[in-house]
Amino acid sequence: MTRTRPNQLPSKRQALHAIALSLAGLAALSGPVLAQAAQPPVQRSITLQGEGQASAAPDLAVISGGTQVQARTAREAMDGNSRAMRQVQQALKEVGIAERDVTTSALSLRPDIEYQQNTRRPRVVGYTAGHQLQVRVRDLGKLGDVLDRMVAAGANQVDGLQLTVDDWSKKVDEARTAAIEDARRKAEILARAAGARLGKVLTIEEQGGSPPVPVMRRAAPMAASAEPVPVATGDQTFRIGVNVTWELVD
Repeated sequence: MTRTRPNQLPSKRQALHAIALSLAGLAALSGPVLAQAAQPPVQRSITLQGEGQASAAPDLAVISGGTQVQARTAREAMDGNSRAMRQVQQALKEVGIAERDVTTSALSLRPDIEYQQNTRRPRVVGYTAGHQLQVRVRDLGKLGDVLDRMVAAGANQVDGLQLTVDDWSKKVDEARTAAIEDARRKAEILARAAGARLGKVLTIEEQGGSPPVPVMRRAAPMAASAEPVPVATGDQTFRIGVNVTWELVD
């Protein structure tokens, strides 16, 4: 009887194992090829920053000021200050300032302290009462007259004023439009130089977007005068920036 040598013919198990290894090798080789073929084409794009601005003359002023009265007692200081403030409010009404545009911003009453020369001990020698207002002036042609009337009526505390634009919405839109146009102009120049043209807009990002800070002006101490106070308003400028990304096409 003839015997078969162990290494002469492969067993069934060995054959199946060899087939499995071959399939695994093919899968490993074809994996990167399939993944590479499935990747979408790279999208070409261009991103540019644009800047826009819009200017407007202030149409609203806010005056900060009021009255301050010193007296021997707290009651006398409060009463004296109330009388002075009523005169100021009446003067504002006579010059055409509506009640809704006059707001009390602070009330105060503090003791006046004096230190004795020998002992340095504190001593109350009187009281100071104060009443602060914020006055909105919508007609800037009256601004100097309003300041004069306040001082003449007894406002001995005029701290300053803010000049601003009451409604910035239209100017904001003008600045946005100008910023987009500026970004598109730059992008078209670069795209033409590269032999391409702009496609659809992919992203828009806005920078800025807040109105300019009101112009703060410190008012110097004033006395009643026959000459109106001259106030130069100037212009305020709103600036905005955008980042815009376009698709590049041939």
